Amino acid sequence: MIKKITLLFFALTTSVITAQSISIGDSSLFSTTTNGTWTHVFTAVTTADGVATSGLAQTVVINITSLPDESTYRIYKTTSTGVADFNQQGDLVMGENTITVDAVEYNRAVKFQFSGGGLIEFDSFSLNGGVLYPVDDSQECEPGDIIIGTSNLFISQEVDAWPFYLVAASVDDTNMNTAHSFEMNITCLPAVGATYRIYKTNSSGNDITCCVGSLSIGENSKTVATVAWDRNLRFQFSSGDIGYSSLTVNGSDLLSLEDVSSSVINIHPNPATGTIFVDGVQNIKSIQVYSILGSLEKEVFNTNQVDISELSSGIHLIKVNNGTITTKKIIKQ
Repeated sequence: MIKKITLLFFALTTSVITAQSISIGDSSLFSTTTNGTWTHVFTAVTTADGVATSGLAQTVVINITSLPDESTYRIYKTTSTGVADFNQQGDLVMGENTITVDAVEYNRAVKFQFSGGGLIEFDSFSLNGGVLYPVDDSQECEPGDIIIGTSNLFISQEVDAWPFYLVAASVDDTNMNTAHSFEMNITCLPAVGATYRIYKTNSSGNDITCCVGSLSIGENSKTVATVAWDRNLRFQFSSGDIGYSSLTVNGSDLLSLEDVSSSVINIHPNPATGTIFVDGVQNIKSIQVYSILGSLEKEVFNTNQVDISELSSGIHLIKVNNGTITTKKIIKQ
């Protein structure tokens, strides 16, 4: 009997030790706010998701492993007239907490706000049954895998929780207000898992982030709905150690851009902020600059240089025509 109790205690202790807790302040699922009480927020849905998604009941289940004294939650949601409603709030407890925001028949935003200064720790977090933390099917990347951190398709930024992003649209694009989507077949992930979120500009031109989602081995996709205004739109990622075997934006295969022509033509500087120069070829007839989605952005004739300072940040294709067309890839910073 003593042996059985000892083994049971060891199993329980091992389970507690190996369960990896993370604080709200360190988790990429949460954004910080300027509110002195409700310091961290998880965005479940926004009005950009449409009533078919945002009108559904929104349920968060968080298993709390460390709880600062008097830590609480409250719900931010918009009413049918667009007014902010903070009436739903309550205490948090150690262990599993289930918080549900009832369904409605109109388009709305729903956010789960937490006090505690980001010190609340948890070892599991789900939204509407989808596990966002931890990611159980992670498979760490190995040398030779194509990963976000070394791919020229992604741009690095000095944001600790979201170090890499993929440009979907900018205010200079002709299709910036249409629906945008990415599809990625993920082959490996860091041991702690990885997530993505959406960065975009709203109708007032302000920067907003939303729609944090977990990534898993296999096919992953996200679509951002059409809007009526000019906008920037990026898909941000929580780690550079995300491996993939295919990647498309709006149906266009981006992975093939890794294999564009590698002739003796040299385009520099790359990355660039202003004028780029083409070396290694004579008698240039034209230089065309395209977005990664195939739209012609700029064209010059009978010169070996082109000013790209007014173009959006991200990946662009340069087509050099001297009787033979050579395609090269550059990054505009």
